[in-house]
Amino acid sequence: MPMWSKILLAIFLVIMIVKLWPAAKHMMKHGPKGSADDWKAALLPIAAVVGFVIFLILMVRG
Repeated sequence: MPMWSKILLAIFLVIMIVKLWPAAKHMMKHGPKGSADDWKAALLPIAAVVGFVIFLILMVRG
């Protein structure tokens, strides 16, 4: 990738961050808050995927 396209991409990303910052700040302030049940529901699939990946690694090594 040429240097000018990297610079152009970096400028574009900075502009996007600047344009989206107020909306993200508003959403963080006024958005719904997560409860303990929401966190449990989110952690269960993540733990299942991590366990499955560990299982696959152990199967390949063994």
